[in-house]
Amino acid sequence: MEEMRRYATIGEHEINNTTTTDFPSNYRGFDDKWDFNRFVKDLKIEIIRSEENEMEFDLIGVDCSLANAFRRILIAEVPTMAIEKVFINNNTSLLQDEFLAHRLGLIPIKADPRFFEYRQEGDTKGTPQDTIVFNLCVKCVKNKSATS
Repeated sequence: MEEMRRYATIGEHEINNTTTTDFPSNYRGFDDKWDFNRFVKDLKIEIIRSEENEMEFDLIGVDCSLANAFRRILIAEVPTMAIEKVFINNNTSLLQDEFLAHRLGLIPIKADPRFFEYRQEGDTKGTPQDTIVFNLCVKCVKNKSATS
């Protein structure tokens, strides 16, 4: 019972015991009411790796929902750049253009957004101050009879 109450475990196909337990009377015989002093005592942050632009850490002694809230805050607050517009000239693959554009938007771009400016309203052309341009030219070499 103690393991189910306090630890999330990774199974073969799922993560177990991720539901919150910080509610009184959730488990018979346990005092689960939230206490700030107990929270501070149980909270541990172990820094695994720290580099100039990256940090890996373990958050120990917090409920899964609180750890997820921290994760979402970090994702929202860390400035990032992503592909926004994709122009496809000649797609002869089985994948739809929208699918390819969406997948390209998921690729992380290693660029510091602080060095770029927001595009002004009404600007239709990109400039080096607000745009990164990538060209991807790929040709099928496996099927020599395919048209380009």
